[in-house]
Amino acid sequence: MAGAMILFVACGENSTKTESTTDTTVTPSTTTTYTTVEIPATTKATFETKYPAATNVQWSRYSEPVPVEWDLAGWPTLDTSDYVVVFDYDGYDYYAWYDDNGEWIGATYTITDHSQLPAAINNAIKSQFAGYTIVEVDKEMDKSRSAYEVELHKGNDKIKVLFAENGSVIKKKSRIDDIKTKEKAKDSAA
Repeated sequence: MAGAMILFVACGENSTKTESTTDTTVTPSTTTTYTTVEIPATTKATFETKYPAATNVQWSRYSEPVPVEWDLAGWPTLDTSDYVVVFDYDGYDYYAWYDDNGEWIGATYTITDHSQLPAAINNAIKSQFAGYTIVEVDKEMDKSRSAYEVELHKGNDKIKVLFAENGSVIKKKSRIDDIKTKEKAKDSAA
């Protein structure tokens, strides 16, 4: 507790205090600890403009692991000077990332009802990945697009596909028969 107070005081000496939080969240596969962090007023304002009805907001510095397959998403590299915010919005548990200048990098949330996937993506899964079962779906948004990261399994074979909303494959990575591959769509700018 004393160490947290020293960190809190040290961080606040030459920054504008707008919000701090301490929380530990346990999910089935990972434990994420959110420590006291000072959020610059510009970052907080950018967040509140984009997500005005957000609740249960918890800020921390960026750290691994993240619930996004970062290399599939194609987002810029972040470090511990950047921020992650976890919050509830529009009925989903969101993660959003901001760089150290307060610029929104992207956000994601898990879709548990796979029938909410766009029909084009469900059709692409049925035609291109027949026999695979959907394990997890995350909707990912950034400044240039919305996409769906879909994890598929068939026995021990695993595929993660980043789909555009129209059902086209942006990128995919797989482990089939213990052979790992990565592919990027030829016409994709991602």
